[in-house]
Amino acid sequence: MRPILLTAIVLWLCTGILPAQEMEFGLKGGLNIGTPVGASEKGASGSLGVGPMLGMYFAYDLGTKWSLHGEFLYSYKGSKFRTPVSGDTVYKYNTITPTDTIPSEAHTIYRGWVDGKFNNKYIDIPLYASYKLSQRFLLTFGGYVSYLVDGENTGSADIEVGDPNHPFTTVTDEPFDQSSELNSWDYGLLLGTTYMTKRRINFGVSLTTGLRSIYRNNYKYIDGVVRNVYMQTFVQFNLVKNNE
Repeated sequence: MRPILLTAIVLWLCTGILPAQEMEFGLKGGLNIGTPVGASEKGASGSLGVGPMLGMYFAYDLGTKWSLHGEFLYSYKGSKFRTPVSGDTVYKYNTITPTDTIPSEAHTIYRGWVDGKFNNKYIDIPLYASYKLSQRFLLTFGGYVSYLVDGENTGSADIEVGDPNHPFTTVTDEPFDQSSELNSWDYGLLLGTTYMTKRRINFGVSLTTGLRSIYRNNYKYIDGVVRNVYMQTFVQFNLVKNNE
């Protein structure tokens, strides 16, 4: 957490170090709308997560067209999913004879469905540049780094083990928790636009996509990268603003 605290302090100090006529500082709030995205099985479905985003931002003018921006945000990123699962497994059982009980095992297959959800809370630190397209519209582009404050990836599974016509066993509503497999850090790209009103309130929308998987490298249940892909709709309230 030290890098995050240091970044927050730096953002705050910038309001006092940089010239006031070139500085804008304020509060930002809005919604995250999206889901982690990766290779999906045929028949998989899900729903987008919608959650709050709240924090502070600053902007430093480099001239009449360009500015640099930084933000420090508490950000919720969630979603729900339903996906088929299948694979190879070893089914262990006991063979009972008239004189003994013999531990046995069979190499077989499993298949079924998993219902799950993500409830992930991040500290997001976007750093980006903006270009003034007109008197009121900005084009923003850059990147972000995020730290997972509280991660949750849980759900339940309905599984058949063995030949579907004659399964060894059936498991229903078996809970699972893969929260410990989530990466603590995420980073990615940002693209968006902001509308600057004549008052102290600005409105905007942006899209972020992760460049790394939200799961650890050795996570065995999903092949490939699962990225955070979210749209942000937001409002900014300027506390310190250059007079236009």
